[in-house]
Amino acid sequence: MKNQCHACKEEILEDADICKHCGSSQRKVIYHASSFTNLGSFVISLMAVFVSVAALYFSRVTEPATPRLAVQIDSFNQSGFSFLVTNLGELPTVVRDFNLTVSLQQGGGAHAVEAGFSIPPRQIASGESQLFQVEYSTYVPRYTRWTADEGVQEPFTLNFLYGAAGMGNNLHCAVDVYFTSRRYFPSNIDGAEGSVSGTCSEAMKWFAENIGPLTVHENSE
Repeated sequence: MKNQCHACKEEILEDADICKHCGSSQRKVIYHASSFTNLGSFVISLMAVFVSVAALYFSRVTEPATPRLAVQIDSFNQSGFSFLVTNLGELPTVVRDFNLTVSLQQGGGAHAVEAGFSIPPRQIASGESQLFQVEYSTYVPRYTRWTADEGVQEPFTLNFLYGAAGMGNNLHCAVDVYFTSRRYFPSNIDGAEGSVSGTCSEAMKWFAENIGPLTVHENSE
């Protein structure tokens, strides 16, 4: 009697272990194991091709054009402060809001005060720089917040503030500018920060005198 080969379906002897036509094993366990191995190799090869194509695609995809702002603090004085904003990105953007944060080290902790300002929308073209000047008397913060690290006693006196601020190195100021980025959505908002240490004592004094919670003690040392 004759059988059919599992692989090529040609006639072979009933007790043949190997097909004389295609060389396939006629033992079912070996045959199926070989088939499974071939299928696994095919799947792995297919995945390798997919990964290669995906890597080639993403290597050629560039990020969409966006604005990118750099912020540089210009100066602080008794009436206000100023900072320079430069658009280093490929698209124009609009600036509407910014925050000012001032922190003062006291021993092992720090006091920090933050104010948010809203301004008339100002467009900055790609490659353009604009100077923002803020006077305390004309820009009313939309919000203020005063915090202190655990273990720092509040309030401390303005006399202490003036002395500490005069030393300079224990003050840190930061300006965060918020702008339309269009990175993922048409009106996505992004931020950029500029900071400086030791030159913003007038800003801290303004916060202390107008926002608190600092208090004046005439007889304090």
